[in-house]
Amino acid sequence: MGNFNFYGANLPASSNAGACTFSGTTIVTTNVISNSGDVVYFKISERVGAVGVAQDDPRQYNVDTDIYSNIPSSFTPLDANKFDVPNDLLHSNVNSYRIETSVEVSTYSESYRPYNTSVDYKLIVDNAKRDFFNDVKTLITTSYIVFKDSCKDVGYLVSFSDDTFVTLNNKFKSSLEFNIATR
Repeated sequence: MGNFNFYGANLPASSNAGACTFSGTTIVTTNVISNSGDVVYFKISERVGAVGVAQDDPRQYNVDTDIYSNIPSSFTPLDANKFDVPNDLLHSNVNSYRIETSVEVSTYSESYRPYNTSVDYKLIVDNAKRDFFNDVKTLITTSYIVFKDSCKDVGYLVSFSDDTFVTLNNKFKSSLEFNIATR
């Protein structure tokens, strides 16, 4: 497996994390719900969520706080969906990626005073030759997908954007774009 991988399941394993605390870039759970290296999506509320990568102590999860910035200091998640690294691998043919940020500011009339700012993120994986069937098709049609960067030890809950693929002998060359869920 490489440093950048997609994991997923149509129905991920749900776990009881118990009461959690958050400080710096680390979520700490009361209960052990995964193994070191696994990825967990914490549904904190209907409007807040975060993805963490289990550390050597599997009750500690590293979080990218640039993307997941509204995590309260203590919470009990509504759900904790675990993605098992050895068993839930969907796609490992990723050499590089970038994150595109889109900011939209809503302002009052001509005074241009902001009243709402919306920040959306998109994960774009490298432009590479890939197989569509039995590789990319499974990746883009799975219900719950997480992307893990093993170098930074962070993960993101993603969903496929739309695209059109023209294949020749089941192969195509293109980048893949995914929306990053921030809640």
